[in-house]
Amino acid sequence: MTPCKISLKPVKPNSKYPDYLDSEFRKLFSGLKVRPVLSFNRKDFFKQSPVKSRGMSISGVQEKLSLKINAKKELEITDSGGEYILKPSPEAYPHASENEHCAMLTSQALGIETASCGLVSFSDGELAYLVKRFDREGDTKIHQEDLAQGFSLESKDKYAHSYEKAGNLISFMTNGKASVVFDFFCRVMHAYLIGNDDMHLKNISLQKLPENNRLYYDRLTPNYDCLFTVTFDTASGPGCLALDLLEDEKEGVFSKPYETYGFYTKHDFKLLAYRLCLREKPVEALIQRIKNKESALLNLVHCSYMPDDMKKKTASVISERMKAFDF
Repeated sequence: MTPCKISLKPVKPNSKYPDYLDSEFRKLFSGLKVRPVLSFNRKDFFKQSPVKSRGMSISGVQEKLSLKINAKKELEITDSGGEYILKPSPEAYPHASENEHCAMLTSQALGIETASCGLVSFSDGELAYLVKRFDREGDTKIHQEDLAQGFSLESKDKYAHSYEKAGNLISFMTNGKASVVFDFFCRVMHAYLIGNDDMHLKNISLQKLPENNRLYYDRLTPNYDCLFTVTFDTASGPGCLALDLLEDEKEGVFSKPYETYGFYTKHDFKLLAYRLCLREKPVEALIQRIKNKESALLNLVHCSYMPDDMKKKTASVISERMKAFDF
């Protein structure tokens, strides 16, 4: 059966669109009438992108366009009031769209609140990644701030601090909400597990609910910009993590298990959790829950729209990193 381009679950024969489950399509587009094939091609996208994306408040350097559903129930390029963001695969990173889509679903599979997303087609059939915006609630803009802003850093310094320091900032910015720090910890573990070395300070954001007029933030935004970056031959670095896990590492001091094995293990993540004042039992339960999800994650990879060589690399990374949580 064809995998759904939203959930990667098998599409039923009586679905309205051959590549989408009706239930998943309704969740992403609030109905079944929206046309999932764009009225423009990749070339048209790059003609529009430098103009239409100017001034957008979404971080990142990947070219993207804001889309809305028009009266004809088509996804239309827009300057304002966008409901979705469209990101095709850059020339330097072939199949990044299919990669990001699957990586986002692995985040969702681990119970992390994750931005709603799917794959749509350009008019010539090429797939592009589509994500629903989460910085608006109707006509109300939801206030959010990424951690680079929280540290008063320029964008170029988005790799300046460790995850330990980032977690402590999250605790400060939420007035000590342990549940938000725990959510952050889970996302760091997910990034390590899937080989995402692009979870920098610009890709971690906090959000205030519309009714909140206080100083402190309520929660992390839904997880976004997740990729299996280790699968790209052009990616820089070893593909471990974007930031140092622990603050000591900036001085060249690593844990004994890291010195022994040359990679992070369960010991390092438990140490991070301890330094973020997270309780040991929920952390142990989280690690076990992640390990129990190995088959489900590998199945997502197998069912994804990534090419076979990318699937193989991704599956290998997940299996290897799972083993690291054993010691």
